[in-house]
Amino acid sequence: MFHKNYISIKDKNYPPLLKEIYGPPEKLFYKGDINLLEKTCLGVVGTRKNTDYGDYITEQIIEELSVLDIAIVSGLAKGIDTIAHKASLKHGLPTIAVLGSGLGNIYPPENKSLAQELSKTNLILSEYEQETAPLAAYFPQRNRIISGLSLAVLVIEAPIKSGALITARTALDEGREVFVVPGDIDRENSLGIIELLKKGGAYPISSGKDIIDFFTSQPSFKNIFKEKKITRLSATGGLPSFSSAPPQAGHSPPKQPNQKHIYKISEEENLIISCMRVNKPISLDEISLKTKLPLNNLLSNISILEINGFIANINGRYIRKF
Repeated sequence: MFHKNYISIKDKNYPPLLKEIYGPPEKLFYKGDINLLEKTCLGVVGTRKNTDYGDYITEQIIEELSVLDIAIVSGLAKGIDTIAHKASLKHGLPTIAVLGSGLGNIYPPENKSLAQELSKTNLILSEYEQETAPLAAYFPQRNRIISGLSLAVLVIEAPIKSGALITARTALDEGREVFVVPGDIDRENSLGIIELLKKGGAYPISSGKDIIDFFTSQPSFKNIFKEKKITRLSATGGLPSFSSAPPQAGHSPPKQPNQKHIYKISEEENLIISCMRVNKPISLDEISLKTKLPLNNLLSNISILEINGFIANINGRYIRKF
């Protein structure tokens, strides 16, 4: 049975990085080792429709990162999130799961046993009350906490309409680093990665060593990432050569071209869109003043509109796309 423990934004142990974001949660309900919030965190996110290749890369990178005294943050979702949590447990890295539901209503249900395991020696978090249902609008909110806790975010496999992209864009808006694993350009799970690279700000990597090298090359980060053990990376300095026959990025059959679908805009979404112009970016504060929507509603609706291609985020400000 989960207990209703929480920390408040007024508490001394509230994560300082999370406090910096737009609209930080007032409370974080938790189960497990709350001291993990004091660690430097790396967010790891990706598609729910992961391939064998994505699984392989996720575990390999996390294994390489196990030389660092960090915690891996993810969302307990199907796919890459689940692989990230399990790989962290396997390779001795602390891991934090951020839920889009209450701690007493684990979603997806098949990850209940994983959540219970994490709650013993690691950490699960939620800004929602104990039995809160996993509504769709809560997951974009969850994503801002993943990026808010993290000094950097790693994206592995993400189609264009992916919650992982929302996490990445939020991270960029908050001045965090974003790393991506490139994939085949004709695969659906690579299209979101390509989009991030086109817009700039994201760093392509091929190994965990790239992340280690990036941080240790920055003077301000030298005392944040501390090596806790020595492990041998591959002879290439990163991921093993593909002659060792990992699953190929093209392992899964090609996806059919995206089929058109009809999306019905809600009254709140229409209100938000009506505040925007095509060529004049507007800030969240301005949208909030004009719509008078509660912050949680505003952020979740904006995320949904962005995922469905109605609006675009330009350096933390928003425009309508047509």
